[in-house]
Formats: sequence, structure tokens, C-alpha cells
Amino acid sequence: MLDAEGADASDFVAGTSPLAELLACLHVLAEPEHHPESRTWLARVGGRLPGPLVQELRYYAPMWARYRCRLFFPLRKPLDRTLHDELDSLLGLDTGVFVRLAANAIRGVVFPGANILLNASERREFIKACERRSFSRGELANALVDDPESFRTGLVDTLYHCAEAFFDEEWSRVGPRLGDVAARVREQLRTESAGAVLTSVSPTATATQQPARISYDKLQSARGTIRDRGCFLVPTMHGWPHLILKLDEGLPLVVHFIAGDWEQRPPVSQSLVRDRLSAISEPARLELCRHLLGEPITTSELAERMGIGEPQVSRHLRRLREVGLVSSQREGRMVYHRLHAELLLNLGADVLTTVMR
Repeated sequence: MLDAEGADASDFVAGTSPLAELLACLHVLAEPEHHPESRTWLARVGGRLPGPLVQELRYYAPMWARYRCRLFFPLRKPLDRTLHDELDSLLGLDTGVFVRLAANAIRGVVFPGANILLNASERREFIKACERRSFSRGELANALVDDPESFRTGLVDTLYHCAEAFFDEEWSRVGPRLGDVAARVREQLRTESAGAVLTSVSPTATATQQPARISYDKLQSARGTIRDRGCFLVPTMHGWPHLILKLDEGLPLVVHFIAGDWEQRPPVSQSLVRDRLSAISEPARLELCRHLLGEPITTSELAERMGIGEPQVSRHLRRLREVGLVSSQREGRMVYHRLHAELLLNLGADVLTTVMR
């Protein structure tokens, strides 16, 4: 949740970040089964990655898998920098801040005592906690603790290798479009309230006026106050369907929002997904859908086909209409019911998208 009380346009910066977009690409490469919409891109890019780079990406994968590392998002103004400039800033970042943010990503959660250089017992506990999650996380944790600067240099080298192998070309394609989206958001900030802008970047957002707060459909529960630290609004193409919020202490808030085609096919809410699954879980309603798949049919015809009374058919149809799977239209004296088959086709993707958000 974002607390926008007292925030105005001066508290926001909208712009692009090639490093954040590279992070989104690396996330897709690390978890391809979660991104069926990226099959074409994965086939084109994944097949040409050099073998050594594939090994490097596997090694560092916890940095961009489930918990996207805050190091890859803008840490300071300005935005719209080059990838080279962002990587230079990463190399020059205070060691304590680097370790804290890297440790949170490796462990996969923000945790107290993340500045693990200060206390030997905390370092041991950090390594054990990461090892309990996976071997690869434990390996990274040991490397971070043993030599933070070598860890940082190796990570940045891998990111440069990604730029050479595929990302420079990809950024030349998506960067201008993301720049256009960021420019549109900057214009919104000049003419609309902070709450309206923050709500507009995601169809899952809900807002309250008093107090001014914006909530997004996310699994984690956290709160950040914009007035205290400012907020970066960064669009992404490869981040779909994840809207990422970064609220790490001592840093600007980040909203990494989707600049794709959700306007044409908006994600459905969790409640609607649950309702649609519930509606078709009843055997008679699923049978109705099977009959309606091929053609529009009247209530009486459905009752005859299914061997049940018309009132029962009407009740089932009403439930299917409530969740948008069926529509009814009068033609003369008859009312015909139609199944929206594309919504059933999309239901699997809707379930996966809702789980992943």
C-alpha cells in the first residue's frame, strides 16, 4: 500500500530504467514456466545465450527470481540514464547498502540485521537461513559474506555480458516505447492528483480519498509513505504480469508498472476469478456451458436437453451471467443464451496471472 497523503507532483519522478528492464528479462529467463506469454521472446533469446553466460545466470538467479533485488531499480535521481551509467552507480554504491539489499534478495525477504558485515553471529544465521531455502541461495550467501566487493564485481560483469549477448538489442527495441509511456505519466502528474496517477498505472489498484492511500493486488502486505521518500514510476514491457513495489527503508519508493496491452485485455480481480471457478465447478452449470459452446440456445431447449426443469436452468444461467460467462439476448419472442468461450479459454491464464501478481 502507498500512502499518498500530502504528496504532490514534486514527490514523483517518472522515467525509464534499462537496469530494471534487464531485471525483468532475467526474471523471465529464470522462471520461463511462469511466463507463457514470452515463449517467442524466450525462444529467440534463450537459444543464443553463450554457455558460460547461462551458467552465470543460474548462479545469480536468486537475485531476480521470486524476490526482485532492489539494487536493480533506480536508487537515486535522475531516471532515463543508460545501462552503463546505472551499472557504474551500482559499482560506486556504499558497501553497506549494497550488502543489505543483496542479502535481502538472496534470502528472499526483507529481514532485520541485513547489514551482515557488522556481526559474525548474524552472518552465520543469514547463511543458514539461505541454505535452508536452497543450495544456490546458500552458495550466494557465502560468496556475499566472504568478499562483498568480488561478489559485486562478478554480478556487474554478468550484467554487462547480458547487455552484449541480448539486452542492448532488446533495449533499442523497447526503450523508446517505455520512454513514451514515462512521458505520458509525467504529463498526468502535471494535471492529475497523485492518487489518480498511482491508480491509473494498474487495473488492480484501489484508492481511498481520506486518507489518500492506494492499494495494489499483491501477496505481500507493506506500506510506504511517498511524502517521506519520494516515488519513482518506472514502466516495464517484460515485467508482465508483475507490478513491483519496492518500499525498502532509506530509499525512494518504486512502482515498476506494466506498459503492455492490459488496456486491451485487463486482468480480472481475484474475486472474479474465484467466482468464475466456483460457477463452473457445479456439474449442471458446467454441462450448460458444454451445450452453449456451439450455438445460442433458449431456456426451454436447454431444459429439454438436460432433462431438468426450466426454473433450474434459469437459476444456473443467472449465476453464469453474474460472472460474465454467459449473456442473454431477446430475438423476437425468444431469449437466446450465449457462452463467452474466450473467457473460459482465458480462465487458466487469469488464474496464473492472479497467483503471480
